[in-house]
Amino acid sequence: MRVLAAFCLVALGLAQPWMDLRDDPSTRAAKLLANLTLDEKLHFFHGSGSGYVGNVEAQRDGAIPALTLNDGPQGFRAPRSLAGTSTAWPSGLTMAASWDTSLMKEWGVGMGKEFYAKGSNVQLGPGLCLARVPRNGRNFEYLSGEDPYLGYALVKPVVSGIQSER
Repeated sequence: MRVLAAFCLVALGLAQPWMDLRDDPSTRAAKLLANLTLDEKLHFFHGSGSGYVGNVEAQRDGAIPALTLNDGPQGFRAPRSLAGTSTAWPSGLTMAASWDTSLMKEWGVGMGKEFYAKGSNVQLGPGLCLARVPRNGRNFEYLSGEDPYLGYALVKPVVSGIQSER
């Protein structure tokens, strides 16, 4: 599918140097940055005036796809049109207490499906942070708690689950 999409962009004359799928991701990212103007780079920080900074319109006639970021992993931040439809996912620390990598992947798949179905193509999660300040009100969101190995072991299946759903 990606090859077909790349072929279509070439056929339409919209192909760009960073779109060569034979290049590794680091090379493609370097080519993209080298070709962006300062205004285009700044656009990623400002968003597109939709009321939520995480929304960035497509640029260069779609050669740079739109970004639609959304909070996670506690749940999809729904607009009014989707009010009451978001799953209240268990906290990262609750999930991490299982030490179950297959369960972590299922959690990621579930979030990935919901976020993608509601229009998000980037999920702002899972969170990883060592709980060094016990008064931090967001410690429950993070996978690692006080154990860095726990976060290391469990973040990969969560991310691969989310990414498996586009």
